[in-house]
Amino acid sequence: MGIRVLLLVASVAISPGGVNATVSELMFLDATTSNERVVAVLDEPLALARAARARAGVIPNPEAVWDRESFSGGSRQDTWSVSWAPPLDGRHGLRDRAGRAGLSAAERRHELSRLELRRELREAYAAWSIAVDAAAAAERLAMLTDRLARQADAQASRGESSVLTARRLLLARVEVRAEAARRSAALAHAKARVRAWMPELPADALPVRPVLPSSPFDSSIASRSPLLAAFADDVRQAQASASHASRFWASPELSLGRQTVRGGVEDLSGPVYGVRWSLPLFDRGQGERIEARARLSAAQARRELGEARVREEFSAALSAYSTLRESAILASGAEPAAERALASAAAMFEAGESDLTDLLETLRGVLAGQLAALESYESALRAHRELEVAAGRPLPLTEGENR
Repeated sequence: MGIRVLLLVASVAISPGGVNATVSELMFLDATTSNERVVAVLDEPLALARAARARAGVIPNPEAVWDRESFSGGSRQDTWSVSWAPPLDGRHGLRDRAGRAGLSAAERRHELSRLELRRELREAYAAWSIAVDAAAAAERLAMLTDRLARQADAQASRGESSVLTARRLLLARVEVRAEAARRSAALAHAKARVRAWMPELPADALPVRPVLPSSPFDSSIASRSPLLAAFADDVRQAQASASHASRFWASPELSLGRQTVRGGVEDLSGPVYGVRWSLPLFDRGQGERIEARARLSAAQARRELGEARVREEFSAALSAYSTLRESAILASGAEPAAERALASAAAMFEAGESDLTDLLETLRGVLAGQLAALESYESALRAHRELEVAAGRPLPLTEGENR
């Protein structure tokens, strides 16, 4: 949730150039994901991993020292020396290996972060698109009910029809108008969410309903998920860290310099050599080794669990999307029939060929059917977003698209 809030705050105005009154899902994604501030927020964890990798590969600096000792009688002693612990104990290479594995894991998780952002954006766009269609369907039905209610009221006032019919139509009008108002409010919220990402979206802009692409045919797509690669990188990093913790002999610190004594009976000078070496008599990194082994064991377990989870989640997501896609396409195909049934019911009622009960049942049935069809389509779009996350990579959003 935190990254979503940060990205929402980071989103700024997109240039209106190229934005039309009709906005497709791909246009919305391209305009928003290219926002430099959104990219900066997404890239922060990757930059931190690069910094950690750079620190892991640094060789320790040598240390230059100068000492002066002054004695009574005006004599003094100067010592110049340079000390350095050469990276001969193997720790540097292991730190570097762990840093490279950590950076690789961060790069894979960066791909997943961009995919999470893509899901958030697609969800906002889909909600806007479905809300537009639902509000339009409710408003069309409300306008038809308004017209029929006015006609029935006028006929009742002239004694051409019963007052009960006019009142029942008035109640139906209130019911349909209330549903239209709810759908209009939902549309306002959905569009506000889209404008938070794309503030320069024209006020009259309309979305193109996203398509439902065919299911991916490559069954091995889940095995290439960045999440699995990140788990493998975690194991390599833990292995390098465990090997690093097992090294308890450190490289000795070597010093080389020159010492001079002046102001005495005779000036003296000569080289200075030294070795400083930490002997692992008491502390041999026992605690670090226990901790490193535990982290390695946990990383290996996460990889094994992750492989099974990714495989099963992708299989379930693929099955769910295939089922919901077929249902949504079937429901969308029934929309023209619903419109014809509504028009026919209204015409028959106005011609006196059917009673009010048939008309009201048709009105409620058509509205419920249209809203159910839109909900079915929205569920299929949600299932496709979940399928993308399960696959660990963006999937084509249009037939024939190859990314």
